[in-house]
Amino acid sequence: MRISRRKLLGYGAAASVLAMPHVARAQAIRLVFSHHVPTAHLIHGVAEKFAEQVKQNTNGQVTIDIKPASQLFNLRTSAEALQLGTLDLCWSDLGTLANWQPQFGFVSMPFLFNDYDHVKRVLFGPIGEQIAKETKDTLGVEVLSLGASGFRVFLSKKAIARAEDCRGIKLRVPEIPTWVEMAKALGANPTPIPAGEIYTALQTGVVDAIEVPADFIVSAKSYEVAGFVTRTHHIFTEVSMFASAKKMAALPPNVQKAVRDAAVEQVQKHMWAANLKEQEDAWNFLASKIKANASPDIPSFRSKMGPVLDGFVAKAGPKAKAYIEAVQKA
Repeated sequence: MRISRRKLLGYGAAASVLAMPHVARAQAIRLVFSHHVPTAHLIHGVAEKFAEQVKQNTNGQVTIDIKPASQLFNLRTSAEALQLGTLDLCWSDLGTLANWQPQFGFVSMPFLFNDYDHVKRVLFGPIGEQIAKETKDTLGVEVLSLGASGFRVFLSKKAIARAEDCRGIKLRVPEIPTWVEMAKALGANPTPIPAGEIYTALQTGVVDAIEVPADFIVSAKSYEVAGFVTRTHHIFTEVSMFASAKKMAALPPNVQKAVRDAAVEQVQKHMWAANLKEQEDAWNFLASKIKANASPDIPSFRSKMGPVLDGFVAKAGPKAKAYIEAVQKA
């Protein structure tokens, strides 16, 4: 049967119309996700599950290319790249964003949070919503989900049960002003040294104590050279999933929803539960190896923190004060 040229053109046009929606739906999208930790770390696994969920919920339309261990950017430069629009997604933290908006440093104030339930009320409640609005408005960074890395504890060569026990000790702290000021407020001698030198520093007496998350003590085997661990939970360590607000706005609505939903699912549910279990398991392991104090005199520590909070507010301004007061009331 012969087909006229007119009919042939008609069939072709119809085929094109039918194909167009399919092509639009199948248009591939690649997002780059940078972070600073090794692939063995918990948050890398969370990033992988996040990527899998986004791919599944977009029927394979979206691929998330994860660049771990500072292959692309480190902690600070990841956050900077989001602001510039040269990176799509990353793990970073509010303390890092404080380089540009100092008030966000409130999250690292010592003895500000009471426990994990308190943290949840702050991060996943009205305060967290205010943080998300402010990061987007001031930095162009969208908070996909704020998250928890854990609380810090003291590992020491003598028992620490109250603030007065810290007087005169050489306390290893990161070279971060808030940590240094906390050590001074407790009457300790702040001794900033690299994390990789902690074991030897404790062993040789360069420092008398350190303050890190419990899982770090276990993985670094620092408990072998110090006999006491104290569950002070003095500083909460936050790690969060951020996106470029500009990039998110340019994505199709269904992709935006898939990315946001997957972030909440993986960070607020799976990561939260896995992190708490990891920290609890680490604490229980330490308690089986050395002398562990799970209930020190926290009010004695908190009573020393006034100058630290005042100093931070003096530098960071009224927005920082408002955040601190809101957390204290939460």
